Amino acid sequence: MKKRMFIALDIVDTNKVKIAQWREQYLPLPFKTIDRQNFHITLAFLGCIAPQQQASVVQLISQQHGFIQQHLKPLIQQNKTSSIVLSQLGYFKKAQVLHLMPASCPDWLIYLQRTVVELSLSSNIALENNRYQPHLSLYRKAKTPLPALCKHLQQSVFKQQLSITSFSLYHSYSTALGVRYEPVQTWEINF
Repeated sequence: MKKRMFIALDIVDTNKVKIAQWREQYLPLPFKTIDRQNFHITLAFLGCIAPQQQASVVQLISQQHGFIQQHLKPLIQQNKTSSIVLSQLGYFKKAQVLHLMPASCPDWLIYLQRTVVELSLSSNIALENNRYQPHLSLYRKAKTPLPALCKHLQQSVFKQQLSITSFSLYHSYSTALGVRYEPVQTWEINF
């Protein structure tokens, strides 16, 4: 049976709470809120994949984990941190998603995202070929045109530095309470 899956940077619980509090205080909008437990930064959306594809991508990433860490280390040292500052509001018009995003994408994140995509493709997982835009979704079904709102709120945007210590393969599934994301396999990023 195929499962809807994605690979994403994990956000620690303390940062999830801070983001949710900031959203309540500065961005209380009448759209569908993303549950704070679902906060993440996607590296690759895999879509609906078969169990053998899931096993393959887990095996490939696990086999390459040490190599990935070796290549990440100098990039992280160059940036002096494995953190991300989500300092801008953004809006995906087609998907109707309001999100936080970094002003620029750090080199370590570009490397990790490209590596995850390559390993996913090696597992016979067809990925959409979109330009990578790291982001953390705040609201779904944001139907009102938001560019002016985003510009107006830019002064009070969340500017907390998020320390990233792992990434995971997630299973996305629907429940009576809404969509839930369950980590299936986690890989540490530690130096």
